[in-house]
Amino acid sequence: MFTIHPQPRRLLFLAGVLIGAMSSSSAWARAAIHGEVQDRNGQPMARVNVRVLPGNVEIVTDDEGKFTIDYLRDDAGDRVRLSNRTTYTFEIYKLGFQLARLDLEYTHGEVALDPVTLTPDTITVRASSTDMDSANAPASDAQGGGSYEGE
Repeated sequence: MFTIHPQPRRLLFLAGVLIGAMSSSSAWARAAIHGEVQDRNGQPMARVNVRVLPGNVEIVTDDEGKFTIDYLRDDAGDRVRLSNRTTYTFEIYKLGFQLARLDLEYTHGEVALDPVTLTPDTITVRASSTDMDSANAPASDAQGGGSYEGE
């Protein structure tokens, strides 16, 4: 008959627990979405707003233009995990730049987005055909113009 002494029995138990933990480590993988924002020259952009919908979360990129979403908020404002098999929309914006929007079909675990490039807003200045010289403006009298409250 085969007997196991108490010390080896404890080692077998610990080995079983360790093997079980290692085999289920994929189930406990960190749920997170990582991203990076850059300008059109490929330089990282700090302090860019990143909003996740649905999820009630808005964060700001760090000095290297990076961000990580590893939780969301429910309607009560409590933290919740990312949901598997869910499409999340990212709205990425900064004053002076066009809004970037992208969708991600999140399945599970850690996901790294491709770098997002923000494009500067452009302002077009054109010459006006309207004569802006006040000397050429029509004469007005005291009766003309708008009325003011309290007159």
